[in-house]
Amino acid sequence: MKLDLPPLPPRALAVRTIPDAAPDLARVLDLPADRRALGIITATSDDALFTALDQGTKASPADVVYARSFYAGAAHPSGPLSGESIGIYAARDPAEIDAALAACLAYLENEAWFYGVPLAGAASPVAFYPHVVASVGRYLSAQANVRVGSALAYLIAPPLESLIGLDAACKAARVRVAKWFGPPSETNFGGAYLSGELPACEAAARAFAAAIVDVCAAPIAGDPRVAANTARRAPAVAPAADGKYRALETGERFADKPDHLTHLRDDVSLVPKTHPRIAVRGKLDLLQAALLDAQVAADADGARGLVGELGEVLELARALVGAEVTGRAVPAPTLWGMTADEIRDATHHTHELYGVPFMYPDVRQGPVIAKLSLARAVAREAELAALIAFPPEGGLSTAAPARPDLAYALNRISSALYLLAVRYVAGRYEGERRPHGPVRGWRPPPTDGSSNKKGPE
Repeated sequence: MKLDLPPLPPRALAVRTIPDAAPDLARVLDLPADRRALGIITATSDDALFTALDQGTKASPADVVYARSFYAGAAHPSGPLSGESIGIYAARDPAEIDAALAACLAYLENEAWFYGVPLAGAASPVAFYPHVVASVGRYLSAQANVRVGSALAYLIAPPLESLIGLDAACKAARVRVAKWFGPPSETNFGGAYLSGELPACEAAARAFAAAIVDVCAAPIAGDPRVAANTARRAPAVAPAADGKYRALETGERFADKPDHLTHLRDDVSLVPKTHPRIAVRGKLDLLQAALLDAQVAADADGARGLVGELGEVLELARALVGAEVTGRAVPAPTLWGMTADEIRDATHHTHELYGVPFMYPDVRQGPVIAKLSLARAVAREAELAALIAFPPEGGLSTAAPARPDLAYALNRISSALYLLAVRYVAGRYEGERRPHGPVRGWRPPPTDGSSNKKGPE
């Protein structure tokens, strides 16, 4: 995350590799037996290096086996190549080490920046680290105890500033303190890892930065000499109020749409791509693809009637997409001249209507049945996604969902696809592939009293 403040880019000071570590060095580093190649790096900034080390684990199977800060900070290194921290990768071979170091160095130089806030009367700025990792790798995920791929706000500042900033960050967005670094650290700073959705982490980092700018503008709160100036000064990192795009959860505005956000309805309702309603849209897209795939299989088999009936189901699935986005209600679906209730009833009486038991799809029935079964499974997944995205109002699990029309239509699509599979096996379409041998499944008991047998054949 780039800010409108002077950046303080870190530098790598020394980088070396060891193709095969000495046995005693491997022992003291507690290296696994198959990981004896090492990559070692020192840098001018500890938190920037640790973030960059994590980036290396996303570019290579190499692991971070050692990472430490040096006492007193960058202003008091033990030597010109020491800096403020050291990191060590271990891997199976030097090529994995090279890949990790390359990613680490690129991230260190271009992304992992501290920023400085000028302070009246001070020779150097107040340095702080309001960094957001969109997707953590194996190193930071273990440090923060979050899953790989999670978003993380990595927030570090001098002692008082870190506490004021963390308070503002936690109040600004739905984030959780995953790990706190109480001041003083080895480098006399403090801070925390905050976990949450990516937009929330970004909002928290901006609030953290704004709070530190505010502290620097008026270090002694209530001092009448600086209070008026503080009231007039807007935080340098406040989001633009007139940005075209707006995050629904945080209210942040952006001049350009962030790649990790997408439209829920319009430019002022951006949500993360992990939002439950976006998941529903993905399932509806998958359902349409599965229906088209089943049509292709039916067409190849010469079952033209089935192609047409699947086309009606596909049009209904496409209509659900528009209804979900716009909020329009979905009428009770009809397919092939049958109402939704008639479709469901027919699936409960397939033996009487078509001579087909409640069947178990079988490899002998060929690709059409396989594709129909897959499409039906996707429809059931889409129904579940819709129920999650539109839970009952008030939180009662037994109440009707907020969008019962979507769930109802998807439930009936699932029934319709099963009914089409039964019709296909029953030979209702020209060009159908009939199974060799009996159709396995549950049949109702005979009504003449000749047998009480129930269950699969």
